[in-house]
Amino acid sequence: MSVRYVAVFVPLLLMSTSSPTQGAVTAWTTVVVRVYDLNGVMAGTNRQALDQARKALDAASIDVIWRMCPASPSCNAPLAPGELTIRIVRAPVPPHYSGTLPLGDAMIDALTGAGVLATVYVDRIEWLAHETGTDSRALVGRAIAHELGHLLLATTTHGPVGLMRAYWSQEEVRRGQPRDWSFAPTELAAMRRRAEAREREARLALGTR
Repeated sequence: MSVRYVAVFVPLLLMSTSSPTQGAVTAWTTVVVRVYDLNGVMAGTNRQALDQARKALDAASIDVIWRMCPASPSCNAPLAPGELTIRIVRAPVPPHYSGTLPLGDAMIDALTGAGVLATVYVDRIEWLAHETGTDSRALVGRAIAHELGHLLLATTTHGPVGLMRAYWSQEEVRRGQPRDWSFAPTELAAMRRRAEAREREARLALGTR
């Protein structure tokens, strides 16, 4: 009997129209993320965008190590256990675009909940930044954090508020309230638990403690 595995793409959409509480965590968990920016679309701005994404995950005591590809020699090797991947791509917006396309998506296995690949669409984010008069680097970083949230939470579910909500309206982007760009406490706790589990599994796969 054959088993069919179904991949679900989880889109982050734009809707046209207080800091999280950190738990009592003493140790940090490391997550390695490969960033594939083959067209150099983030050249000169990647550090600010990645710092924004890292800051969002700091609240879960997750230390993100970025591997910029193809520059890093490790980019030619298969993904190591526990590694995640973000693709930064250009997808030109059509004429008379109104913000209806996803800003990013994450590929999640519908049977196991596992996922290692997410994509962020820079052109669409730059359009939103232009329309709202906001910093595109900050928005790219928030989109990266959102998609990593799906991979770390291993879920297709969006939150009702905060960074993991499905729709980002122009009004919310302009307003820039911290609560709109933070993970919920329950999400932080879940990401922390899953990151620790991934780290343990990676160490077992590599034969280390």
